[in-house]
Amino acid sequence: MTDTHTNDVVANALAEVAKLRVWREKVEAERRKTFGAMGTRQSVYVLARQKPAPTETKSQ
Repeated sequence: MTDTHTNDVVANALAEVAKLRVWREKVEAERRKTFGAMGTRQSVYVLARQKPAPTETKSQ
């Protein structure tokens, strides 16, 4: 009886892991679709704060 109960716990844990894996893969696919054109993983906020180097050197 203990083995059956343990197997149920293991089966439930594996099912949860599988659900999380599917969710993670879905989110990763959406991220690639949205930000796939970027060469590296960069935050939108980082990109918004960046200034072109030639403009900065001219103003100094």
